[in-house]
Amino acid sequence: MKTSGFLQSYACFTLLAFSLSCPCPATVITFDDISARAIDPPKAITNGYQGLNWVNFFVEDVPLEVSSYGTNGYYYGMVSLSNVAFNSFGDPAEIDSSGSNFNFLSIYLTGAWNSNLNIDVQGFSGTNLLYDQTVVVSATNPTLFTFNYLDIDRLYFNSFGGQSAGFPGGGGGEQFAMDNLTVEFVPEPSSLLLATGGALLLWPLLKRKRMALARRLP
Repeated sequence: MKTSGFLQSYACFTLLAFSLSCPCPATVITFDDISARAIDPPKAITNGYQGLNWVNFFVEDVPLEVSSYGTNGYYYGMVSLSNVAFNSFGDPAEIDSSGSNFNFLSIYLTGAWNSNLNIDVQGFSGTNLLYDQTVVVSATNPTLFTFNYLDIDRLYFNSFGGQSAGFPGGGGGEQFAMDNLTVEFVPEPSSLLLATGGALLLWPLLKRKRMALARRLP
C-alpha cells in the first residue's frame, strides 16, 4: 500500500512537471489588429506586441499601399486582410522574447520588390545560435515555411539577393513581407506548483510517520 501511494504521488509530480514544460497553444500573429498606414511613413511594431519585442519590423495597410504605389510584393504577400509586416529598408530585423522563450513554428514570406529573394532566419538562445536556415521567396506568391525552432529567445532575419520583379514604383529592394507568423510560448515553471509537487512526494513519508506515532499512543 505504502509503495503504491508513493508511486501515485510520483506519477502526479511527473505529470505536473511534464505539463509545465509543454508550450501554450499556438498563436497566429496576423498584424491585422494594428492600426497601420501606407509605407510612407511606415509604422513601427512596438515592443510588447503579442508578447514579443520587435527590432526594425514595420507594418502597413496593404490596400492603402496599393492605392498609392500599385501592386507589389506587399500586396501579393498578404495572407489575411489587411496588414503585412516588413523589414524597413531591407535591413536585418529581429523578434525577441519579452519574458518566456518561444517556439517559432511557421511563417508566410514574400519578396516585397525582388523575386528569388534570400532570407536567412536564425534562432538563438542567449548568445548560442541553435538554428540557421536560408529560404528563397517569390515576389508574387506568399510561401509558407515551417521552421520549428524550439525554445528560443531571439529570431534574426537577414534578406539579400534576388532580382527586381519589375513592380511599379520600385526598382528593386531587399525588403520582405511576412504574414501569419505562428509561435508558441514556453511557460516558466511556477515555484508554487513545484512546491506542491514536492509536497506530493513527501506525503507518503508524513503519512507513515503519523501512523507510527498513532501506534505508540496508549
